[in-house]
Amino acid sequence: MPHNFVIVQPGTLEEVGLLAETTAQQPGAAERHYVPKSGKILLSSHLLDPSETQRLTFTAPQKPGVYPFVCTYPGHWRRMYGALYVVPNIEQYQADPEAYVAANKLDAQDELLKFIRPRTAWKFEDLVSSAEKLESGRSFSNGRQMFRVAGCVSCHRVSCEGAPVGPDLAQLDPKLKPAEVLRDIIEPSWRINEKFQTYVIETDEGRLITGLILEEADGKVKIVENPLAKSEPIILGAAAIADRQKTSTSIMPQGMLDKLSREEILDLLAFVMARGDQKHELFKGGDGHQHEHEE
Repeated sequence: MPHNFVIVQPGTLEEVGLLAETTAQQPGAAERHYVPKSGKILLSSHLLDPSETQRLTFTAPQKPGVYPFVCTYPGHWRRMYGALYVVPNIEQYQADPEAYVAANKLDAQDELLKFIRPRTAWKFEDLVSSAEKLESGRSFSNGRQMFRVAGCVSCHRVSCEGAPVGPDLAQLDPKLKPAEVLRDIIEPSWRINEKFQTYVIETDEGRLITGLILEEADGKVKIVENPLAKSEPIILGAAAIADRQKTSTSIMPQGMLDKLSREEILDLLAFVMARGDQKHELFKGGDGHQHEHEE
């Protein structure tokens, strides 16, 4: 999958990310390497395919601050971002970054960067008992925020927000239990909805296409590689397909929850189980309270 690298002004991560998303299907977007036109961008790379490299040189800004870097390829900015710290004294910072940032009040202006923390490679077994006991008292506002922070909003729609690439979470099977939904998030490839099955297709000319089959009728196959980047499907004649294979890997990436704490994951799970309904039983007595951020 291709990626780029873009450094932006503090406080503009979401602005640039949304601009990249909304202009992804406009003429010239691919030629711009999906880097949107914005005066907030300080540095950007080309769009790089797997195994490609590009070396960039960059003079750091004079003003100390937390400068976001991000991949603006459609659908990526909500998960692929980080922070470049510009500090007056690099030696002191490197000796003890956390203490230096606290002492110098070098706070991130971007909401998403406030959730950068040591990652936990969560396993289903770590959280299943908590999911099975999911009950009222969860935080709706925190669950909705985690829906954005974890990147779910890039491909799923619920409560009038998000992109309709994957299953609409408002239409979840009511028979699903919280533990089942949790496992779908942590282990996205353990069961794949046939409608969202990814295929690797080889044409008779040797071309390889990986994507979702939208439709197959009248001797034609419609395939979409990245719905966020290009809504128009590739259309192939069925006779031109030399081979097709289902992949065993979901289009949904693993590690969605690794930046969240246990309590944040449970609030997110409650938000999904409630289909984004703030009045759901799971949120009674919980909205407005603060959970401890366990790492």
